[in-house]
Amino acid sequence: MSAPRQGSTTLLGAEGARELIAFLTAPAPSRTAVIERAVQEGGPLHRLRLRHPEAATADGAQEPEATETLAKQPAAPARPAEAHLLDRHVLRLAPAPRPARAEGPPPLFPPGTAVLTNLNASQLPGDSTVLQDDETIEADVLRARPRHVRVLVDLSSQDKDTGPSERLLGLHDALFRTAKACTELPERPESFVVLVLGGIDAARVPHPCSGLFTGFAKSLALEWPDSSVVAVVHEATSLASAEADTAAEAVAEQLLPVVCFAGGTRLLWQAAPEPGESRPERSSTAEYTIVAAGGGRGIGAELLIALARRERPRLHVIGSTRLDTVTDADVLLTRKDFIRTRTTATGAGRLTVREANAAFDRLSAAREVKANLTALEEICGPGRVTYHACDLRDRAAVDAVVGQITDARGGGRVDLLLNIAGTNRAASVDQKSLGDFRTVRDLKVRTYANLKAAFGSGQPRRWCNFGSFVGFTGQTGETDYGAANDYFNTAALYSSSRGVREFTIGWTLWRDVGLGATPIMRTFLAKSAQFTAMPTAEGIDHFLHELDQAAHTPVTVLFGDPERAAIEAAVPGYLDFCRTAPTPPAPIAPAPALPDFFVDDIVDRGPDRLTVVRTFNQDRDAYLHEHVVNGFPTLPGTFVPELAAQAAMHLVPGRVPVVFEDIRLDSFLRVYKAGRDETKRIKAHLVNHGPQESVVDIEVTGDVLAPNGRLLVKDRRHFSARVRLRDEHVAPPRWDHWDDQGAERMADPYHVPNPAVLLSGVFVSTADTRTHPNGRRARYVPDRPGIERWFSSLVVPSVLLDGLARVSVLDRSEGDWTPLAVPRTIRRIDLYGGHTDASLAAAGTGVELYSLPSRLDLESEEDNRALAVTAAGDVVLQIKDMTGVVLGHVNQSTGEYRERRRPAEEAAA
Repeated sequence: MSAPRQGSTTLLGAEGARELIAFLTAPAPSRTAVIERAVQEGGPLHRLRLRHPEAATADGAQEPEATETLAKQPAAPARPAEAHLLDRHVLRLAPAPRPARAEGPPPLFPPGTAVLTNLNASQLPGDSTVLQDDETIEADVLRARPRHVRVLVDLSSQDKDTGPSERLLGLHDALFRTAKACTELPERPESFVVLVLGGIDAARVPHPCSGLFTGFAKSLALEWPDSSVVAVVHEATSLASAEADTAAEAVAEQLLPVVCFAGGTRLLWQAAPEPGESRPERSSTAEYTIVAAGGGRGIGAELLIALARRERPRLHVIGSTRLDTVTDADVLLTRKDFIRTRTTATGAGRLTVREANAAFDRLSAAREVKANLTALEEICGPGRVTYHACDLRDRAAVDAVVGQITDARGGGRVDLLLNIAGTNRAASVDQKSLGDFRTVRDLKVRTYANLKAAFGSGQPRRWCNFGSFVGFTGQTGETDYGAANDYFNTAALYSSSRGVREFTIGWTLWRDVGLGATPIMRTFLAKSAQFTAMPTAEGIDHFLHELDQAAHTPVTVLFGDPERAAIEAAVPGYLDFCRTAPTPPAPIAPAPALPDFFVDDIVDRGPDRLTVVRTFNQDRDAYLHEHVVNGFPTLPGTFVPELAAQAAMHLVPGRVPVVFEDIRLDSFLRVYKAGRDETKRIKAHLVNHGPQESVVDIEVTGDVLAPNGRLLVKDRRHFSARVRLRDEHVAPPRWDHWDDQGAERMADPYHVPNPAVLLSGVFVSTADTRTHPNGRRARYVPDRPGIERWFSSLVVPSVLLDGLARVSVLDRSEGDWTPLAVPRTIRRIDLYGGHTDASLAAAGTGVELYSLPSRLDLESEEDNRALAVTAAGDVVLQIKDMTGVVLGHVNQSTGEYRERRRPAEEAAA
């Protein structure tokens, strides 16, 4: 072999093997391969194209088999000029009146009904046969020979954020076992109805676990065309409230066999054609991190390679394939040689032919994963691709892997999670085993729940589930696969409603990789003409197009002309319904925009909890340069109600803050130097939620880091508070203004140059500061340009609150010395009338500030009060019982600053 010439690209060992194998095994007319390699790390790429002569002839073009130099950072793949075979559709709920019937519906529980449920038995009709979710369920079905089956699922007590409970999965198992037992009856049941109580809310957001039952029903309906199979998902949580609707649906003519009732409206799923609009986003951080659960092989690997070329990410791939089983001796063996070697071995290493075949399949999978990981690392760079062998169904194992990933990120969040893992064992209910049913369902469902739990409060910034067209329509033989993929649909819809950027893509079969590429499936596809075999290039394009969507869309499904023809043949009129424009829920008014000045991202959300993060720095929060404590830009303690209000309003949308209680300011929130970010977590916990008021506890924490970035203290608390929210702002009480008799002018000590607390710019918000026989007074003078620049979106008049709190220190001690203090606790703050700094400044509303009693020691526990009152006498806000810490004193006559002497110093003097 001659030496490579200088500057050429050399393929060593098994480099390029994956591409060459694909080239050699593909059908001749579509046989092409592209191998990319760089001469040196970071240098230009060279591309080697291989194309079968028949492929070149097929499109009338000849390509030279040569290398061509590419740019160091190739652009994202361009959208192909040829039309796509598949179209993008958005899955959504739309109103659909029930077709009229001449006669009324029969009862939901006619004679001969068997019931499977997790409801209390007291809610069930007394003459029904109740199937017990235990080992005898099959025998009970055969004994009862039901003419009708009713499956009643109560989701009202199922946590929406933890994934399905073991008890709920047990009920799902029993659903399959019941249907399977029914196939052994002389005649299948006339009807099989699944009612999901608490499966959707008034805003048309489904419970995430509802998809387990609707996906099952869609596939069962296709397997049992002579039975009435339907799933009813109801907002009601009691059987009595949903019984009439469900009875009517049991005999109604259906499109897709899933009907929802929310806000008093009957709803059906639409797959509305929407091409979407791309607006590619590039990470602003140097380290873009992707975690792929699955993706070592098949379509996941193809998409990871495409994404790697575009992003050059730090990539973590989690898979079940063990790579340590691949030896150098095994790499070159064919299946025939491998089986011969293993079946003729002696001792413990000897295998049967069946065992050897399975072992070779595992070996082949490991080879493929290793080849794909090598290709990914060549694109992303040395050490930037990590493979984690892990059973994704094992929560402890997933916790450990995610812990390793987040530790490697230094606690930072993952930018994108790709939930790819899945398997398929298609078989009709009568032929499918319970073990196979669980295997297919659990790989998707448990993986999803385990990943959610493992990331905890640090959820990835974006989350993409790889779903299936089967989750939308169902498919014969896919009760398990349909259930798991419809769970992805409803889970993404629920998460998105809570502010999470999560979406599910409903894929169809790919032509060249994955299940669709197997010889059996290719033959089936060719004969059935019901499914589109999607080329790999088109699949990659759809994937990148979805990642780049300008508007977040929770669930999309891809299908083309063959699928449309099959749907129209099976359900005439359904596609026409999908093309009708949706109408918004009548009872739900458009939600106002939630304040987000102190909300960068929501990283954890549950029914009664929420965590947001906010990163502070000296550029973004330049207003802090105008509020300096001990020489450092510092967030005013009086801005804590704003942080609390914004988090509480995201947890309880539609309500407004009216009261803050038990505010504790434990440690300063400072931005120490330019270029150093300070990321804080604002945690909200719903204490009570009633018809009149919601109560939310707030805690603001942050990590303490050494100058070198080492973690010193995890989650140190800065502030805490309780927020009370109501549907409307509270009307203001009245206040009689004091006359100015006996008032004495004083300089605001915070405006006098000093090293303790110095305010300037927008925080110079008071004038005419003075003492009064009843207490202290001042006038609010907002800096309108500064407020409009920085604080136009705040919901609490925080600058006013800051100025009012400072009025309380106006006093003289030891002659002309006035204390400089910072607040430590506030028992209560009341807001009235919905005023903000921006609204007061824009309206030019005059506001007077009052503090009482006449003598006040902020370091004591004595009662005190401060009020902001409009010129018309309406109270804007009120502070009750504030305490503080005195840092020093300013002389009213000379402006001299004197640091506070500590008790030991005073004793020494």
